[in-house]
Amino acid sequence: PHPSDGSLLIVAGDVAGKGLKAGMLVALLVGAIRTAVETDMEPGPVLRTLNRRLIGRTDAQATCLALRIAADGAATLANAGHLPPYLNGEPLPMEGALPLGMMESGEFSVMHFQLKPDDKLVLMSDGIAEATDADGHLFGFERVHELLHTATTAAAVANAAQSFGLEDDISVISVTRTPVLEPALA
Repeated sequence: PHPSDGSLLIVAGDVAGKGLKAGMLVALLVGAIRTAVETDMEPGPVLRTLNRRLIGRTDAQATCLALRIAADGAATLANAGHLPPYLNGEPLPMEGALPLGMMESGEFSVMHFQLKPDDKLVLMSDGIAEATDADGHLFGFERVHELLHTATTAAAVANAAQSFGLEDDISVISVTRTPVLEPALA
């Protein structure tokens, strides 16, 4: 949350690899996010800062999505190879972009949209769609789409994918814009 303007910045990502090396990469990125937002909470500059931290490091790539939601519901989304979020169960139409750490002058997809009261935005890692059952079948984007129209919580989405089968780590973030109650004037 921004300390004075009521906006919220959400950064979601997925690093390449597993184990200690991947954990260290996550720690580096979290520190870089905290440093970046001290001067600029806009999604594009945050992703550019993260990209600079990864360039030149061997096997240091990550998909990443940065989303800033203003108090009035105006949203700015920048994406570096991450799955686009779903708005009210439908995927946002976002151009693709390379993950962080691939190119020094990487360009990221940026879009602006408005969240209305009660709009629900769901961000997730590719581990949801790529969950695999014992027979090798993918959970897939069609099931994700159906699930987002019936599941009421982020935990329900994560649990459905985990119950189906798990190959990768999964993360789900759900944001619902609620109306701001104005104080009554006497």
